Amino acid sequence: MRGIPVRESFARAYKATIYYKVVGKGPTVFVLHGGPGMDHRYMYDHFQDLTQKYRLVFIDQRCTGNSRCVLDEKFVNIERFVEDVDTVRRHLGVQKVHLLGHSWGGLLGIHYAVRHPAHVRSLMLLNSSGLTGEAQKKFFDNLESMRTDEEKKELAAIEASPAYAAGDVASQTRHSELYSRPYFFDPEKSKDIKYIPSQLTAKNGRSVRGWIWKFLLNYDLRRQAGLIRCPVLIIHGDSDVIPLEVAEETNEVIKGSRITILKDTGHYSFVEKKEEVIEEITKFLKRIAGR
Repeated sequence: MRGIPVRESFARAYKATIYYKVVGKGPTVFVLHGGPGMDHRYMYDHFQDLTQKYRLVFIDQRCTGNSRCVLDEKFVNIERFVEDVDTVRRHLGVQKVHLLGHSWGGLLGIHYAVRHPAHVRSLMLLNSSGLTGEAQKKFFDNLESMRTDEEKKELAAIEASPAYAAGDVASQTRHSELYSRPYFFDPEKSKDIKYIPSQLTAKNGRSVRGWIWKFLLNYDLRRQAGLIRCPVLIIHGDSDVIPLEVAEETNEVIKGSRITILKDTGHYSFVEKKEEVIEEITKFLKRIAGR
Protein backbone atom coordinates (compact mmCIF):
# COMPACT_ATOMS: atom_id res chain seq x y z
CA MET A 1 0.00 0.00 0.00
CA ARG A 2 1.25 3.43 -0.92
CA GLY A 3 2.54 5.46 2.01
CA ILE A 4 2.69 2.53 4.41
CA PRO A 5 6.22 2.10 5.85
CA VAL A 6 7.87 -1.28 5.29
CA ARG A 7 11.17 -2.53 6.62
CA GLU A 8 12.91 -5.88 6.92
CA SER A 9 15.41 -7.06 9.50
CA PHE A 10 16.97 -10.07 11.22
CA ALA A 11 17.26 -10.98 14.88
CA ARG A 12 19.96 -13.36 16.06
CA ALA A 13 18.58 -16.35 17.99
CA TYR A 14 20.06 -19.61 19.27
CA LYS A 15 21.32 -21.56 16.25
CA ALA A 16 19.23 -19.37 13.95
CA THR A 17 18.81 -15.93 12.42
CA ILE A 18 15.15 -14.91 12.45
CA TYR A 19 13.78 -12.78 9.63
CA TYR A 20 10.90 -10.38 10.17
CA LYS A 21 9.09 -7.79 8.09
CA VAL A 22 7.46 -4.72 9.66
CA VAL A 23 4.54 -3.03 7.89
CA GLY A 24 2.46 -0.07 9.06
CA LYS A 25 2.31 2.17 12.12
CA GLY A 26 0.50 1.85 15.44
CA PRO A 27 0.19 -0.82 18.15
CA THR A 28 2.37 -3.83 17.37
CA VAL A 29 0.77 -7.04 16.10
CA PHE A 30 2.98 -10.09 15.63
CA VAL A 31 1.69 -12.30 12.80
CA LEU A 32 2.53 -15.98 13.35
CA HIS A 33 2.15 -18.14 10.26
CA GLY A 34 0.96 -21.72 10.20
CA GLY A 35 2.50 -24.91 8.96
CA PRO A 36 4.74 -25.76 10.59
CA GLY A 37 7.19 -25.65 7.73
CA MET A 38 5.64 -22.72 5.85
CA ASP A 39 6.52 -19.02 5.89
CA HIS A 40 4.87 -15.62 6.22
CA ARG A 41 4.31 -15.14 2.49
CA TYR A 42 0.93 -16.89 2.37
CA MET A 43 -0.49 -14.41 4.91
CA TYR A 44 1.23 -11.20 3.89
CA ASP A 45 -1.10 -9.86 1.18
CA HIS A 46 -4.30 -10.80 2.98
CA PHE A 47 -3.73 -8.64 6.07
CA GLN A 48 -2.57 -5.39 4.50
CA ASP A 49 -5.83 -3.64 5.41
CA LEU A 50 -4.76 -3.79 9.06
CA THR A 51 -1.57 -1.82 8.37
CA GLN A 52 -3.51 1.46 8.22
CA LYS A 53 -3.85 1.43 12.01
CA TYR A 54 -1.44 -1.22 13.26
CA ARG A 55 2.20 -2.15 12.93
CA LEU A 56 2.23 -5.73 11.67
CA VAL A 57 5.35 -7.81 12.21
CA PHE A 58 5.46 -10.87 9.95
CA ILE A 59 7.92 -13.42 11.30
CA ASP A 60 9.44 -16.33 9.40
CA GLN A 61 9.84 -19.25 11.78
CA ARG A 62 13.30 -20.83 11.96
CA CYS A 63 14.57 -22.77 8.96
CA THR A 64 11.83 -21.43 6.66
CA GLY A 65 11.14 -18.26 4.71
CA ASN A 66 14.26 -16.14 5.12
CA SER A 67 15.12 -17.41 8.60
CA ARG A 68 18.36 -19.35 8.42
CA CYS A 69 19.15 -22.00 11.00
CA VAL A 70 21.03 -25.16 11.85
CA LEU A 71 18.65 -27.78 10.45
CA ASP A 72 18.71 -30.30 13.27
CA GLU A 73 15.86 -31.75 15.32
CA LYS A 74 17.65 -30.66 18.50
CA PHE A 75 17.15 -27.02 17.50
CA VAL A 76 13.75 -27.23 15.78
CA ASN A 77 11.17 -27.52 18.52
CA ILE A 78 8.39 -25.51 20.16
CA GLU A 79 10.66 -24.16 22.89
CA ARG A 80 12.97 -22.63 20.29
CA PHE A 81 10.06 -21.28 18.23
CA VAL A 82 8.63 -19.55 21.32
CA GLU A 83 11.96 -17.99 22.21
CA ASP A 84 12.44 -16.88 18.60
CA VAL A 85 9.25 -14.85 18.88
CA ASP A 86 10.54 -13.27 22.07
CA THR A 87 13.88 -12.59 20.41
CA VAL A 88 12.09 -10.53 17.76
CA ARG A 89 10.11 -8.69 20.45
CA ARG A 90 13.28 -7.77 22.28
CA HIS A 91 15.03 -6.85 19.03
CA LEU A 92 12.22 -4.37 18.31
CA GLY A 93 12.30 -3.05 21.88
CA VAL A 94 8.56 -3.63 22.43
CA GLN A 95 7.24 -4.44 25.90
CA LYS A 96 3.84 -5.88 24.91
CA VAL A 97 2.51 -7.20 21.62
CA HIS A 98 -0.77 -8.39 20.16
CA LEU A 99 -0.42 -11.90 18.73
CA LEU A 100 -2.28 -13.01 15.59
CA GLY A 101 -1.68 -16.68 14.85
CA HIS A 102 -3.11 -18.82 12.06
CA SER A 103 -3.39 -22.61 12.38
CA TRP A 104 -0.18 -23.91 13.98
CA GLY A 105 0.73 -20.23 14.49
CA GLY A 106 -2.26 -19.95 16.83
CA LEU A 107 -0.94 -22.78 18.97
CA LEU A 108 2.49 -21.13 18.94
CA GLY A 109 0.79 -17.95 20.14
CA ILE A 110 -0.83 -19.86 23.01
CA HIS A 111 2.55 -21.32 24.00
CA TYR A 112 4.05 -17.83 23.94
CA ALA A 113 1.21 -16.39 26.04
CA VAL A 114 1.70 -19.18 28.59
CA ARG A 115 5.45 -18.64 28.88
CA HIS A 116 5.61 -14.86 28.47
CA PRO A 117 2.28 -13.52 29.79
CA ALA A 118 3.79 -10.16 30.74
CA HIS A 119 4.55 -9.43 27.08
CA VAL A 120 1.16 -10.30 25.53
CA ARG A 121 -1.48 -7.59 25.16
CA SER A 122 -3.99 -9.82 23.37
CA LEU A 123 -4.21 -13.10 21.50
CA MET A 124 -6.07 -13.76 18.23
CA LEU A 125 -6.47 -17.41 17.21
CA LEU A 126 -7.39 -17.78 13.55
CA ASN A 127 -8.38 -21.36 12.61
CA SER A 128 -6.01 -22.45 15.35
CA SER A 129 -4.70 -25.88 16.20
CA GLY A 130 -6.11 -27.31 19.41
CA LEU A 131 -4.81 -27.70 22.92
CA THR A 132 -4.19 -31.47 22.92
CA GLY A 133 -2.64 -34.24 20.92
CA GLU A 134 -6.13 -35.72 20.56
CA ALA A 135 -7.26 -32.53 18.83
CA GLN A 136 -4.28 -32.80 16.49
CA LYS A 137 -5.14 -36.41 15.64
CA LYS A 138 -8.67 -35.35 14.68
CA PHE A 139 -7.13 -32.84 12.30
CA PHE A 140 -4.81 -35.46 10.78
CA ASP A 141 -7.69 -37.90 10.34
CA ASN A 142 -9.79 -35.24 8.61
CA LEU A 143 -6.94 -34.18 6.37
CA GLU A 144 -6.12 -37.74 5.34
CA SER A 145 -9.73 -38.52 4.47
CA MET A 146 -10.16 -35.35 2.41
CA ARG A 147 -7.25 -36.02 0.03
CA THR A 148 -7.63 -38.34 -2.93
CA ASP A 149 -4.98 -40.99 -3.64
CA GLU A 150 -4.08 -39.11 -6.82
CA GLU A 151 -3.49 -35.89 -4.86
CA LYS A 152 -1.31 -37.70 -2.32
CA LYS A 153 0.83 -39.22 -5.08
CA GLU A 154 1.23 -35.94 -6.92
CA LEU A 155 2.16 -34.08 -3.74
CA ALA A 156 4.81 -36.68 -2.88
CA ALA A 157 6.21 -36.54 -6.41
CA ILE A 158 6.43 -32.73 -6.37
CA GLU A 159 8.11 -32.64 -2.95
CA ALA A 160 10.70 -35.18 -4.12
CA SER A 161 11.49 -33.31 -7.34
CA PRO A 162 14.71 -31.31 -7.81
CA ALA A 163 12.67 -28.52 -9.41
CA TYR A 164 10.60 -28.00 -6.26
CA ALA A 165 13.68 -27.99 -4.01
CA ALA A 166 15.38 -25.52 -6.36
CA GLY A 167 12.51 -23.07 -6.07
CA ASP A 168 10.82 -23.66 -9.43
CA VAL A 169 7.78 -21.35 -9.40
CA ALA A 170 5.51 -23.66 -11.39
CA SER A 171 6.25 -26.63 -9.09
CA GLN A 172 5.75 -24.61 -5.94
CA THR A 173 2.55 -22.98 -7.17
CA ARG A 174 1.07 -26.36 -8.09
CA HIS A 175 2.15 -27.80 -4.73
CA SER A 176 0.54 -24.90 -2.85
CA GLU A 177 -2.76 -25.25 -4.70
CA LEU A 178 -2.85 -29.03 -4.33
CA TYR A 179 -1.77 -29.06 -0.70
CA SER A 180 -4.35 -26.44 0.25
CA ARG A 181 -7.43 -27.94 -1.43
CA PRO A 182 -8.80 -29.85 1.62
CA TYR A 183 -8.41 -26.71 3.72
CA PHE A 184 -11.08 -24.78 1.79
CA PHE A 185 -14.87 -24.96 1.89
CA ASP A 186 -14.68 -24.35 -1.85
CA PRO A 187 -11.54 -26.21 -3.04
CA GLU A 188 -11.34 -24.04 -6.16
CA LYS A 189 -10.51 -21.07 -3.93
CA SER A 190 -7.21 -22.70 -3.03
CA LYS A 191 -5.85 -20.87 -6.07
CA ASP A 192 -6.60 -17.54 -4.38
CA ILE A 193 -4.00 -18.03 -1.70
CA LYS A 194 -1.27 -17.41 -4.30
CA TYR A 195 1.46 -18.77 -2.06
CA ILE A 196 4.96 -19.33 -3.41
CA PRO A 197 7.24 -20.45 -0.57
CA SER A 198 10.83 -19.34 -0.33
CA GLN A 199 13.58 -21.63 -1.54
CA LEU A 200 14.54 -22.30 2.09
CA THR A 201 10.95 -23.31 2.89
CA ALA A 202 10.86 -25.65 -0.08
CA LYS A 203 14.11 -27.22 1.05
CA ASN A 204 13.47 -27.47 4.81
CA GLY A 205 9.70 -27.37 5.24
CA ARG A 206 9.10 -31.10 5.20
CA SER A 207 11.70 -31.73 7.92
CA VAL A 208 10.43 -28.89 10.11
CA ARG A 209 6.85 -30.08 9.71
CA GLY A 210 7.74 -33.66 10.63
CA TRP A 211 9.69 -32.72 13.76
CA ILE A 212 7.02 -30.38 15.13
CA TRP A 213 4.08 -32.61 14.22
CA LYS A 214 5.73 -35.50 16.05
CA PHE A 215 5.54 -33.44 19.24
CA LEU A 216 1.97 -32.32 18.53
CA LEU A 217 0.66 -35.87 18.72
CA ASN A 218 1.48 -36.08 22.44
CA TYR A 219 0.76 -32.94 24.44
CA ASP A 220 -1.92 -31.38 26.63
CA LEU A 221 -1.84 -27.62 27.08
CA ARG A 222 -5.28 -27.23 28.67
CA ARG A 223 -4.13 -26.58 32.22
CA GLN A 224 -1.59 -23.95 31.18
CA ALA A 225 -3.93 -22.32 28.65
CA GLY A 226 -6.55 -22.03 31.37
CA LEU A 227 -4.24 -19.56 33.11
CA ILE A 228 -4.20 -17.10 30.18
CA ARG A 229 -5.74 -13.80 31.27
CA CYS A 230 -5.20 -11.50 28.29
CA PRO A 231 -8.13 -10.79 25.91
CA VAL A 232 -8.54 -13.67 23.43
CA LEU A 233 -10.43 -13.77 20.12
CA ILE A 234 -11.06 -17.11 18.39
CA ILE A 235 -12.16 -17.19 14.73
CA HIS A 236 -12.99 -20.54 13.15
CA GLY A 237 -14.72 -21.85 10.05
CA ASP A 238 -17.64 -24.23 10.36
CA SER A 239 -16.07 -26.41 7.64
CA ASP A 240 -12.47 -26.20 8.83
CA VAL A 241 -10.32 -29.32 8.52
CA ILE A 242 -9.58 -28.63 12.20
CA PRO A 243 -12.99 -29.62 13.66
CA LEU A 244 -15.13 -26.86 15.14
CA GLU A 245 -15.25 -28.76 18.45
CA VAL A 246 -11.51 -28.11 18.79
CA ALA A 247 -12.04 -24.33 18.69
CA GLU A 248 -15.00 -24.63 21.04
CA GLU A 249 -12.86 -26.51 23.56
CA THR A 250 -10.23 -23.75 23.42
CA ASN A 251 -12.98 -21.20 24.01
CA GLU A 252 -14.14 -23.12 27.08
CA VAL A 253 -10.64 -23.56 28.51
CA ILE A 254 -9.50 -19.94 28.11
CA LYS A 255 -11.84 -18.02 30.40
CA GLY A 256 -13.19 -14.80 28.99
CA SER A 257 -12.29 -15.62 25.39
CA ARG A 258 -14.84 -14.96 22.66
CA ILE A 259 -15.44 -17.05 19.56
CA THR A 260 -16.70 -16.15 16.09
CA ILE A 261 -17.80 -19.00 13.82
CA LEU A 262 -17.88 -18.28 10.10
CA LYS A 263 -20.42 -20.12 7.97
CA ASP A 264 -19.37 -22.06 4.85
CA THR A 265 -15.72 -21.41 5.65
CA GLY A 266 -12.69 -23.65 5.75
CA HIS A 267 -9.23 -23.35 7.24
CA TYR A 268 -8.15 -20.26 5.29
CA SER A 269 -10.91 -18.00 6.58
CA PHE A 270 -8.92 -14.88 5.71
CA VAL A 271 -9.07 -15.92 2.05
CA GLU A 272 -12.66 -17.21 1.87
CA LYS A 273 -14.16 -14.56 4.20
CA LYS A 274 -11.53 -11.85 4.21
CA GLU A 275 -13.82 -8.89 4.93
CA GLU A 276 -15.50 -10.63 7.88
CA VAL A 277 -12.16 -11.70 9.36
CA ILE A 278 -10.63 -8.23 9.07
CA GLU A 279 -13.77 -6.68 10.58
CA GLU A 280 -13.73 -9.06 13.57
CA ILE A 281 -10.03 -8.45 14.21
CA THR A 282 -10.43 -4.68 13.85
CA LYS A 283 -13.36 -4.55 16.31
CA PHE A 284 -11.45 -6.70 18.78
CA LEU A 285 -8.29 -4.61 18.61
CA LYS A 286 -10.23 -1.34 18.80
CA ARG A 287 -11.73 -2.38 22.14
CA ILE A 288 -8.26 -3.11 23.49
CA ALA A 289 -5.97 -0.63 21.76
CA GLY A 290 -8.51 2.15 21.33
CA ARG A 291 -7.95 2.54 17.58
